[in-house]
Amino acid sequence: MAGLSAATIARGAVAQAAAVRPSVPALSWLIAGSAFGYLSDTTLAGNPTVCRNAFGGGSTWFIADYAGTNAIPSPIPSGYSGVGLLRFTAYQNGSTGLIDALSAGLPSWVTAVQYDSESWTRTPDLEQGAWIYNTHAKMSYAQEFCAAAHSHGLKVVLAPGNDLCNNSPNPAYPGRDPQYPITAHADQGQNYNAFVRHNLASAAQYLAPGDVFEYQAQELELDAATYQSVTTKVAAQVAAVSTGVTFLAGLGRSKLPSDGATCADLSAAATGVAGVASGFWLNVGHYTDQVRPMICTLKKLGY
Repeated sequence: MAGLSAATIARGAVAQAAAVRPSVPALSWLIAGSAFGYLSDTTLAGNPTVCRNAFGGGSTWFIADYAGTNAIPSPIPSGYSGVGLLRFTAYQNGSTGLIDALSAGLPSWVTAVQYDSESWTRTPDLEQGAWIYNTHAKMSYAQEFCAAAHSHGLKVVLAPGNDLCNNSPNPAYPGRDPQYPITAHADQGQNYNAFVRHNLASAAQYLAPGDVFEYQAQELELDAATYQSVTTKVAAQVAAVSTGVTFLAGLGRSKLPSDGATCADLSAAATGVAGVASGFWLNVGHYTDQVRPMICTLKKLGY
């Protein structure tokens, strides 16, 4: 290398290293602003470099929760690009639903909205039972949510919980009947099997190209085979009714008690749906035992 400057040699070394570096998968992400903060916090075993590698490419949807006010700061971290996503747990409940927020005016950074309907007090009983079209309610709330969001030029993320399928009394319906019941025979008593049988993913038909359907698969992450099998079935149901919709899967648990998922558990679940899910909704809380395995998993995925 006689006659070459040190700078030229250094540039050549960097180029050679880049040429042999394994390609990093182009995944999409959903992540709450708080979860991003935990994964970046070195005191929690977070790693800012891994976060930059994973979430700095612009294909990350950063989430903030709507709490009845439009004075919500953007969840997109300084120096990052991505989609500003406002999460709702109701279509309309008089205070924190999508319709309520549209009436009050959305923060300027919002370009997408998420409908996270689950079996909890934050989603009205009527909406829980009419995720897809319900003859008693005479509507699908997923459809109503998508229509309202699209009419305001917003992208949509639909993310229904497995627990919409349950055998709990629903006071909004005749006889207090659950609308997506679980059976011992057809579902083996599991809500995720009932989710597939009731085809709750068919709500993806109301999404537009560029929108997202996220399957909350995280409750299955300790069993990689089940995680792969059920997520694959849901992805096929989404693909059957939609075009140009990104399919993501849930990974990680954010609240205590943690499920104790290790790096090996999370990595096996994530790699098992390679080619099925285009990315993940990462869930982590303010706990080292959740941050450490997720950072490890991101490294194993190439970040």
